[in-house]
Amino acid sequence: MADEVKVSVSLQCDNGNFSDRFAAASVKANQTTQAAAAGVVTVGTAVQTLSLGVVSAPGYAAFRNLATQTAGTHAVFIGRYDGTNNQEVLELQRGMAAVLPLAETVTIGLRAVTSTQYTSAARVQYLVLSR
Repeated sequence: MADEVKVSVSLQCDNGNFSDRFAAASVKANQTTQAAAAGVVTVGTAVQTLSLGVVSAPGYAAFRNLATQTAGTHAVFIGRYDGTNNQEVLELQRGMAAVLPLAETVTIGLRAVTSTQYTSAARVQYLVLSR
């Protein structure tokens, strides 16, 4: 079979006199191995890695910051963890989501950023598909 994974991306901005949009509908990819890692993790202010379980070669991934409160957790940073540092490339504010293709050998690191008066952790929903 082919084209088992389908991704649609849409981004639109309307801000006063400025307007722009980007859309890539039904981008398709093959999945060689039938496997996925999915769930919800609680993320604190220290970097932690995401366990991918049976997924040995990640493909596409989706993340969503489940925080809805107006105080406390501000954002979750997601990046490539190299064993020492988390090279953060995504910042998900409350309720934000992102879909991206991953490098085959990546280790995913997550870290929550909280305001000084709150120390609440964040919850992140994720789905990582095998290549």
